[in-house]
Amino acid sequence: MEIGCGAGNAVFPLLTDIYDPRLFVYACDYSKTAVDVVKSTEAYDESRCKAFVWDLSSAELPSEVAPASVDIMLMIFVFSALHPDQWNQAVENAYRVLKPGGVLLFRDYGRNDLTQLRFKKARLLGDNLYIRGDGTRVYFFTNEELAEVFGKRFVVEQNAIDRRLLVNRKLELKMYRVWLQAKFRKPISAD
Repeated sequence: MEIGCGAGNAVFPLLTDIYDPRLFVYACDYSKTAVDVVKSTEAYDESRCKAFVWDLSSAELPSEVAPASVDIMLMIFVFSALHPDQWNQAVENAYRVLKPGGVLLFRDYGRNDLTQLRFKKARLLGDNLYIRGDGTRVYFFTNEELAEVFGKRFVVEQNAIDRRLLVNRKLELKMYRVWLQAKFRKPISAD
């Protein structure tokens, strides 16, 4: 299951590269427009994939997915869009959807990423929480915050910082990126 599937940039490579008939991918996003893009793509096949609108921070699980039925969940640059007040509900939802022993693969913005450093003070909503020009929020995490928030329900198997220097040779720009990458496992003996 991919939370925040956008245009299907993870979903479609999975479906194309993995030919196992047991593979079924759930693709959800907060944006109906994004889900419509996934559904209108030629590679979309409802016998192998189900795309739907769902807010990870809502009080309800999606009707399209049975509780404790997902083996692997992707959450890539999604959690940062939530307000810190929504984190516990989002973690609980991910926990409830995953099977015991299931894995949540996480990637998001780290503290002092170039994106954060470029924000003007007027865009600051709270500690490390900003608002973009399009009205969406973005939060910049530390490993300790992730361990605290996800560690309440999950076993933290990996919680790393990915620091990269990206160089645009044509524009002669150096970009310092900081991303957090984590792997959280729902305990086998989960309730």
